[in-house]
Amino acid sequence: MIVYLLYLLSISNLVLANEQQFSTLFSVNINVSTSCQTAIQMLSSLEIKEPSVMAAYWDSWGKPSHGILKGHTVFLGNYDECRNLKDTTVGETKYCIYAVHMKTNSLLKPANLEDDVCLSSDCMETNKSIDIKVGVCYPSACSSDEFGLILSKMDITSVITVTNNPFSNMKKIINVKFSGVDISSTFCSQTDVEYESSTTGVIIVSRILIGLVVVGTSLDIALWLLSSNSPPSQSQDNQPSINHDTPTLKKSKEHTLKPEMSTDIPYYKPAIQDFILAFSLYNTVPNLLTTTKPPSAVKAVGGMKLIANFLIVTFHLYVFIPFHQPMISQNTPDYILPSASRFIFQPVMNVTFAADTFIFLSATLSAYLTLRDIEKHNGFRLVYFYLNRYFRLSVLFYFYTIISATIFVHFGQGPVWRHPDYTSCSNNWWYNVLYLTNMLELPDMCMTFSWNVCVDMQLFIISPVFILLLYKRPIIGLSAAILAMVGNTTAIGVVAANNEYQAAIFTYYNPKLLEQFRQLYAQPYFRVNVYLTGILLGYILYKKHSIANLSIGKWPKMFTCAILWCISAFLCSATLFGTYGELSGNHLFSNFENTVFLMFGGLAWSVGIFIIIYMCNTGYGGVVNSFLSWPGWEPLVRLSYSVYLVHRMVLFVILGTLHSSLIFTDTLLIVLLVATWMISYGVSAVVAVVVELPILRIVSLCFKLAGMNPRDK
Repeated sequence: MIVYLLYLLSISNLVLANEQQFSTLFSVNINVSTSCQTAIQMLSSLEIKEPSVMAAYWDSWGKPSHGILKGHTVFLGNYDECRNLKDTTVGETKYCIYAVHMKTNSLLKPANLEDDVCLSSDCMETNKSIDIKVGVCYPSACSSDEFGLILSKMDITSVITVTNNPFSNMKKIINVKFSGVDISSTFCSQTDVEYESSTTGVIIVSRILIGLVVVGTSLDIALWLLSSNSPPSQSQDNQPSINHDTPTLKKSKEHTLKPEMSTDIPYYKPAIQDFILAFSLYNTVPNLLTTTKPPSAVKAVGGMKLIANFLIVTFHLYVFIPFHQPMISQNTPDYILPSASRFIFQPVMNVTFAADTFIFLSATLSAYLTLRDIEKHNGFRLVYFYLNRYFRLSVLFYFYTIISATIFVHFGQGPVWRHPDYTSCSNNWWYNVLYLTNMLELPDMCMTFSWNVCVDMQLFIISPVFILLLYKRPIIGLSAAILAMVGNTTAIGVVAANNEYQAAIFTYYNPKLLEQFRQLYAQPYFRVNVYLTGILLGYILYKKHSIANLSIGKWPKMFTCAILWCISAFLCSATLFGTYGELSGNHLFSNFENTVFLMFGGLAWSVGIFIIIYMCNTGYGGVVNSFLSWPGWEPLVRLSYSVYLVHRMVLFVILGTLHSSLIFTDTLLIVLLVATWMISYGVSAVVAVVVELPILRIVSLCFKLAGMNPRDK
């Protein structure tokens, strides 16, 4: 029945193509502009004057497709065909997707009744309705609301008789009634957006940065040529000696993109040429691609960052498909339900713990490196502590915020193209500058996923309290951390229980998803347990506590290792797969179960990875450490922060520029995931050598001029 209904709607010569339909359209009171009325009248005359243009109009409209019963009830039509209808008597065209309500009246009657009118009391009547979305091409003289009003006034009624069912002596008659348009649900793609002055400014600055890369690289080559053609000489005091064997073999200084690390700058007074050479590809590319780890690197951190990033990107792919592809029903997303109920897919659905991983690793590295810096400089460098972290996070964060607020809206075009951050970033970009984005409602956030960066910065600001207490008064510091964690756990429980929040937050049936995200998930107090656990691990690694001191009684240390590994495996598995019953529908959580999971889930996960990193750094990591600490991961790890910030934009471009509906099978999703990863890393690599690495090097040079020596890596 539904298929017949949609087929009737899409036939090109249905009432929509009837000249009389348009000619009598304005006999009723429709509040549209005069220019719109004129355009519609001209459109109605095309069937006689320009039948080929009329055919192109209707041909571009959406047509029914397969998978209707699976929720694919949006038919995009041909966007390009509509946009190419230029220089006609009607003028420019516009493309929008309208939500259309249809009502059906089905009559079952005896087959021996030849008349199409059912008057017998034996006839059975059923009434059904269906909401569909159709891509519509119409004159641009009409606004989307005006043409929606025109559509709602069209009298589209059809009757179809279904042939006799061979298994039944019955005949079915379907009356199809076009009952209106939901104008509030109309979607028009963002096209032909004018360039604002801010957009032009960003383009100019981008060209300047590329020019600086060319100048810096050219200067580096020129200095190498001069040094290779001149006799060797003793370098002057306080100046770096330039000794390049070949441009491609120039020795690179170790560098990392991890916010917790610093670029190693020689201890001399920087000259002007050093600031220019910061943009040289012979400095940035080797630093980006080197697989050498700094001596003070914490093992297993890199591999965990990559795994967490992979889970986040995979989850966002599943989330953003219905956002950009309205052909999938928002009520029953058929592609999500089977995946959510799969046992192996639970780590993706519980992506909250991937976000916790970044918070935990940030705290661990901050505490570990800060304690080393305190020991080296015989004191806590407060100004350097905050400035170093600020610049490490802000260079990329501000860069992608600017891109989102200005030029990103011009990166795509198509029937479902949209950039949700364009308005929010234009209005609320300064929340990102102040690291307060997580204080806004979800629709108002600029780069909604950046809440994680803001929470990290907010917790980092208060971290010296616990780090200094652990350094000077370990017992007091440990007690303060435990008390804070107890209070934090209690606060989470109270908020979760009073509001009846769900443990599996990211489910389509969570009625309080936005509220829970704003009030709990994106708030710093929800991550205090995770952050403090990371600080404690950083302190333990700094003190070099060995597992040899943890033997239980007369049991050998290998037995202790086995116990710790079992505890870690249990805690990580319990958190990642703990909501399987809820997501699969086999066991719906009670309010008590939801509250307990939210109270202790983050803490349990952080303790689990605490043990993993501890074991890997004390010589008992085995094959786990070999995988997580593999040097080949280093180039990818250096780009992980940038990939986290840019992957959402890549997904927007891939999904938002599709011109036809897709059936999202597992194979297609894997292809999209691989493409997202490759493009995200490619973009991040370009941004690293053009923007991030040069600016971070300049910041380090400025630290040198100010007399603040970078800490050891």
